[in-house]
Amino acid sequence: MGEFAPLGPCVFVEFFGGWILVVKCELGNELWKLWFLVGLFAGGFVNFLFNQPFAFPGAEPYSISRYAVAGLVLGLGTRFQRGCTSGHGICGLPRFSMRSLLAVPTFMLFAGLVVYMTRHVMKLDQPKMPGIASLEWPPRLQFPACAVAAAVVLTVLSFSPLPSSVHGVISPLASGTIFGLGLGVAGMTNQEKVLNFLDVAGFWDPSLMFVMGCGMMVSFPAFYLAESDDAKPKCAEKFEKPGKTGDYGTLVVGAVLFGIGWGLVGICPGPGLAGVVPNLVTSDGGSGGYGFALCTLLTAVIWVATDRGLQTAGPAPSASDQKPLLHK
Repeated sequence: MGEFAPLGPCVFVEFFGGWILVVKCELGNELWKLWFLVGLFAGGFVNFLFNQPFAFPGAEPYSISRYAVAGLVLGLGTRFQRGCTSGHGICGLPRFSMRSLLAVPTFMLFAGLVVYMTRHVMKLDQPKMPGIASLEWPPRLQFPACAVAAAVVLTVLSFSPLPSSVHGVISPLASGTIFGLGLGVAGMTNQEKVLNFLDVAGFWDPSLMFVMGCGMMVSFPAFYLAESDDAKPKCAEKFEKPGKTGDYGTLVVGAVLFGIGWGLVGICPGPGLAGVVPNLVTSDGGSGGYGFALCTLLTAVIWVATDRGLQTAGPAPSASDQKPLLHK
């Protein structure tokens, strides 16, 4: 997240995840984000155990410096545009957010330009012959089927009649796990697949376009319900609703930076976190796995450091203006 991604099981995993992503459950203010991260790591690890050839074929053997530069600009870009691919694409566009309508084509354009430059102009990478990638399913179809079943069970569990304190753990944990499962089943944790998707002038893999499109088909009704005045999440006072307009200058700068980093290495925050451990394990002593981990770590550190710096320098943005990092 190469060949054409499966349009069946992976879509349904993303579907069930979309419904849970609109539920913001708090346990001790921000602790829900920790449970979400735990679930994301868990989903990635399950993919590693049962879907490794498709989800984690190995990190791209780029130099450590390239991974480091990508991590720096990804961290800055994610913070400045207040979101990433899923945050603006699967969550923002279905809400008819003007910010997302500007961010998505901007970071897509610049990511594509970077891939074109590195592959076809500067010849830093070795692209395949121009063409369209063929359909590829995970080698073991039992895994996507089990991932769909797990997503259904976790979704039902998240809406079961349990105490609010329990839901404060289960809901974000289930959300992160489903998200991690979906990323691997769709192939979004595969750097080559992502870069081929961005390489429109070369060996183009259009599959991720379908993954995002089908994800929006489900997230749209979910967010539509969440936007109504009387909508209330199960274990919080209200839904977190990021602002849809304003601050376009910073948004564009962030989208440009994010696109550059994404195009350099094919990593964005969610798949990066889900893939840290699997890519380190499969690195075989090469620089790819360590570079992948460095890029992901820098992305998170720079995002958090920039966020804290901006809050220290001026008034902290209101809750309605913030977009969580992993609403990717």
